[in-house]
Amino acid sequence: LISIICGIVNPSAGTVRVSGHDIIRDFRAARSLIGLVPQELTVESFESVIATVKFSRGLFGKPRDDAHIEKVLRDLSLWEKRDNRVMELSGGMKRRVMIAKALAHEPKILFLDEPTAGVDVELRRDMWEMVRRLRESGVTIILTTHYIEEAEEMADRIGVINHGELVLVEDKTRLMK
Repeated sequence: LISIICGIVNPSAGTVRVSGHDIIRDFRAARSLIGLVPQELTVESFESVIATVKFSRGLFGKPRDDAHIEKVLRDLSLWEKRDNRVMELSGGMKRRVMIAKALAHEPKILFLDEPTAGVDVELRRDMWEMVRRLRESGVTIILTTHYIEEAEEMADRIGVINHGELVLVEDKTRLMK
């Protein structure tokens, strides 16, 4: 699904809809409902943190909302670094910027691709707390991870992918038994 959303692969069969919007025919509306945090860090190194996050919001046609941007940056402990260039940040802080970019336009679905790979314990704890708050606010979280502990902690349902094919989707408690 992530590959299709990002336009990397053409679908071979079926359709995908996000809140009724076909991801091919009505891609702008569908994508405006989705936030994506890829595993690889892809940030604008020479821009400030706040400019990068504001730009991401604008890409989705959302009106300026300084209060929302401030909240996202504060929730991710980036507010004090808002004027720093991204290149001046640690790897963990850059990961936080990626998450802030994905949340800037207030998505209804958030894809997190291996979000804790290579991050410190403090960031991992903060990230899971943020994910809990997003879930409580109604955001659907789709997490890819190799760490069963993360899936146990955060998921309602767990899907297993083998060689690119979804082979199982099960309620977490039932699967763990």
